Amino acid sequence: MANAGNTGRNSTLGPALMLVLLVAAIAAIAVYVALNPWILENILYIVFIAALAFVVIVGVIYAAMVILAVPYYAAKGESYQTDASYDLDDVKPVKEKDSEKTGPR
Repeated sequence: MANAGNTGRNSTLGPALMLVLLVAAIAAIAVYVALNPWILENILYIVFIAALAFVVIVGVIYAAMVILAVPYYAAKGESYQTDASYDLDDVKPVKEKDSEKTGPR
């Protein structure tokens, strides 16, 4: 069992000051953007261009996958069983032992 008398404490002054500085920096950036709205417009324009480029790149990759899949599946061909009968009259009902039990297991 751990001895309750051997406890220590570290100061949290450093992380607390860093948190306050982070909040102050975020507030300063928000005020700067509010006073200069052209910055926000430029950021939104960059985000729009990046999203559009992402959609175009994904579309090109998808189209390439579709185009490359056609010759692959054409060369692969179709496989089927030659000695099997697919007649529905040959289908037999499945009997399970557990489904026929009526008592507790």
